[in-house]
Formats: sequence, structure tokens, C-alpha cells
Amino acid sequence: MRNMIIWWMMASLVLTGCATETGGLTERETGALLGGGMGAGLGAIIGNQTGHAGAGTAIGAGAGALAGALMGEAARRQKEQTKKEIRQEMMQQQYQPQYAPQPYSAPQQPSYTQPVAQQSQEIHTKYNPRTGQTFPERYKYDPNTGEELQYLR
Repeated sequence: MRNMIIWWMMASLVLTGCATETGGLTERETGALLGGGMGAGLGAIIGNQTGHAGAGTAIGAGAGALAGALMGEAARRQKEQTKKEIRQEMMQQQYQPQYAPQPYSAPQQPSYTQPVAQQSQEIHTKYNPRTGQTFPERYKYDPNTGEELQYLR
């Protein structure tokens, strides 16, 4: 029993060497390591009760690693899907400079010799609390920073 625990600890250290170039384990690798460790522990406890601690540890570690890897892969896919949806929404919003806050200037007196052109402006009902920029209702994310917009109060 003690040898199996030491063996699994050494295997965990060796497997952490499989880290990606960016310096960390992927969700799948993390799930497999955690699942394998938890499965080995549970398998050892159950195996000890039946008189086959080694077999219980091996079976539990294998089943736990498989289940952990599957859950880790599902988490990775969900994260990628969320990123993809945010990117698509930001591409749809396409930043338009007329919605950026403009510095205040005093209103000019109308010239009666030139016709006044009617400009239709959208009402800005959302803003980015960090930058202070305001945006129309249809925007959900700030196109510059990707941060979620909040309604004006």
C-alpha cells in the first residue's frame, strides 16, 4: 500500500513535466492528474476493505484519470466556445468613432444664412465604467477593451 502511494506521487511529479510551452498544464492534464490521484486513493480504500489494495488502487487511478481527463476537456471546450462567442460579438459591434465621448464645447449661435441640417443621434444608454465611454443600446461589450457595458443610471 505504502509503495503504491509513493509510486503515484512519483508518477505525478513525472507527469507534471508534460506541461505546455506556456508554462502550465492544460485543463485535460490537470483533470487527469486530479482524477487519477482521487481515484487511486478511493480505490486503495475500497481495495483494502476487500483485501486487494493494489488492484483497487490501480483500477481507481485508471478510472479516475479517464474521468478527470474527460471533465478537463469539457471545461477547455466550454472556455474556447465562450471566447469565440465574445470575439464574434465584438466583431459585430465594430467600433464607430461617433459614439466616443466628445469634449464639451459651447453651443454655437446658428447661422441664419445656412440651412441647419437635422442630425439623428442615437441615445447612448450604456457605458464602460472603467473608461467612461458611452455606447448605444445595441452594444453589449466595449469594442475597444472587450469589457461588458453597463446601463447608465
